[in-house]
Amino acid sequence: MRVATWRGGSDMTIDVVPDPTPGPGQIVIKVHSSGICGTDIHKTQGLFPGTPPEVLGHEFVGPIVETGKGVESSMLGKIVGCTLNAACGECQGYKTWSAMHCEREPRMAGGFAEYVLVDQRQAHIVPDGLDPEKAAMTEPAACVVSCLNMLSEIEEGCDALVVGGGLLGLFTVGMLKLRGAGRIILSEPNPKRLAMGTQFGASVLNDPTKDDLGELVNDLTGGDGVKIGAEADGVPKLVASVSKMIRPRGNLVLVGVSPQGSALPVDLYDLHYKEITVSGAFGAGDAFGEALATLPELNLTGVVSGRYPLEAVEQAFAASAGGQGVKYMIAPND
Repeated sequence: MRVATWRGGSDMTIDVVPDPTPGPGQIVIKVHSSGICGTDIHKTQGLFPGTPPEVLGHEFVGPIVETGKGVESSMLGKIVGCTLNAACGECQGYKTWSAMHCEREPRMAGGFAEYVLVDQRQAHIVPDGLDPEKAAMTEPAACVVSCLNMLSEIEEGCDALVVGGGLLGLFTVGMLKLRGAGRIILSEPNPKRLAMGTQFGASVLNDPTKDDLGELVNDLTGGDGVKIGAEADGVPKLVASVSKMIRPRGNLVLVGVSPQGSALPVDLYDLHYKEITVSGAFGAGDAFGEALATLPELNLTGVVSGRYPLEAVEQAFAASAGGQGVKYMIAPND
């Protein structure tokens, strides 16, 4: 089979490797769609830990085409999305953290390939009627759900702010709306992404290059600030900006993944004085199944900005890194 191998920097090669063979409890998936994640881009930019050579891609979906011993034959042909790893259910990482932090089960991904070998425990059957390409966005949706699950509650009708209108930001808007938030402000300089905020439930759109976001929040809330402020780009200076717009006893939610080594750029006295809770969740946590079930409730029209064959993986990465669209897919078997 063909795979796209990351060799370091922006260098990718298309290689032919043996087809995977499932062992006990394993399945082989024929990849229909595999999304390019921000962390994939950040690895190529040296902003996220990664060791080449590596077959990237952990947001994949497709039909099961082969099963190993112990896997029910009825699973053949089922279209599934997958978590990054199976979970043993027993280790300390699983018990005190989440399924994706299992210390015993290896990560099995590599979705920029024609086929992927995974443990059957990673597989979640895609609901009938959900397009496989859209189902490939379950993992980023689960990252958002996992973040919001860290909140004790979402106050019905509360004001919320989401900074960053990429896929994570749009999903944050949509999930906040589904959970009862009232007025949601989306701030994003890219006009295409910003306009898409409306279909996810944003009621106020802000282009920070044209209108001061702080003044807007101040005017809309009568100077009180928002109950929930979410930073969805992974830019430390934006985290600092959002923190200043949160009302007393509000929540600062870190949805975006800031580069490794980033310092917390906020006024700690301000957090203490206003009793602001800071929270975040790394990765999908335990939320993959919940996110997959929730995706059909979101309007995903136009979210996929480009679909590329495996041979065009470098062009796809360049387009994704350019930040003009929302989500880019690799289609290894088209």
